[in-house]
Amino acid sequence: MAERTLADQLGGYLPEGIEALEEHERQDLADALRDARRRQAKALAEAGEEGLKYVPALLRGAVRKAVGL
Repeated sequence: MAERTLADQLGGYLPEGIEALEEHERQDLADALRDARRRQAKALAEAGEEGLKYVPALLRGAVRKAVGL
């Protein structure tokens, strides 16, 4: 799978200040943004799983399905 460009990650528009950066700097920024989003997704998934500990065991499957875990 091809990595998304910084413009793709930001919705197709690069602010003027970012547009002025060198290509390698924009790539570093794109990599940092992608990594941050991956860490955020992982943390959210872990928090969701942790929250399920408070749901009765018989309901966990239905709750997982309902919230998309």
